[in-house]
Amino acid sequence: MKKVLVCGPFDEIKRSSFKESNSDLDFLFLEKEKITARLVRQADAVIGNLPIELLKGNPNLEWVQLTSSGADAYVKPGVLGEHTVLTSATGAYGLGIAEYMVAMLLVMMKKIPAYLDNQKQGIWRDEGRVTGLCGKRVLIVGMGNIGTEFAERIRPFGCEIIGIRRRVGKCPAELDELHSMEDLETELARADVTALCLPGTSETYHLFDDRLLSLCKTGSYLINVGRGSVIDTEALTRQVKARKFEGVWLDVCEPEPLPYGHPLYSLPGVILTPHITGGFHLDTTLQKIFEICMQNLKAWQGDGEYRSVVDRNSGYCR
Repeated sequence: MKKVLVCGPFDEIKRSSFKESNSDLDFLFLEKEKITARLVRQADAVIGNLPIELLKGNPNLEWVQLTSSGADAYVKPGVLGEHTVLTSATGAYGLGIAEYMVAMLLVMMKKIPAYLDNQKQGIWRDEGRVTGLCGKRVLIVGMGNIGTEFAERIRPFGCEIIGIRRRVGKCPAELDELHSMEDLETELARADVTALCLPGTSETYHLFDDRLLSLCKTGSYLINVGRGSVIDTEALTRQVKARKFEGVWLDVCEPEPLPYGHPLYSLPGVILTPHITGGFHLDTTLQKIFEICMQNLKAWQGDGEYRSVVDRNSGYCR
């Protein structure tokens, strides 16, 4: 009987479903802190984001299912065996993250932080003119599940939606235009909003450095929900100090957590959240993660195809 080690965010009902639907497998459900290297060596498959130190040196693992969308730490050489299948939870987080994106973008555009600060100080004051999404040019860099969900949800606001992705094919219905990375610099200069939904790979590391950030339209909004490593934090700090952006929201940053006392905490126009959009806060997200795991359990046993298989070379899902 093959052994499956599980440390994902599953309640008793979902754990029972795992067992009942896969009675020929031996499941061990444990908190991440209680999992040892010995238990990992005994497993044939792992569901959950274990520390990479526990996965190293176990070439017999047949399959690893992440409960995260990002897989950058697990594609590094030496972490998994050559023949280990790596799947992620890409497809589970798009809705939850996209809703946060819409909410935080409107929060910045409507000057909500200023009114919250006024309330704390007992000040009754009109903060003046605001802006909105209608008529704005929104650039989404990274058109995977998250970028697509975001595009779908801002469409009713009447904005122009532009997508950037590595390989340009037919423009999806959610977009007005689709471009390749070759057009990124041109599009940054035209965008009123730039939304980064990129994974952490060698190609995206510090992609947004001083030069690229300086090309962004002055007075625009910048949000990042992909990986913090996509933006050079110190370069962004300099650009914010130079008043390049009207508003910046980062749910991810480099490093995480951002050190106490870093200038970004107190610079005007910046909102920081501690990587909450990709968490397990939304019931819909948890259900989708569970469904992906169930489908891939079947695929591991030879019934159907894997979903969200991670390409070890690119870091993207195939």
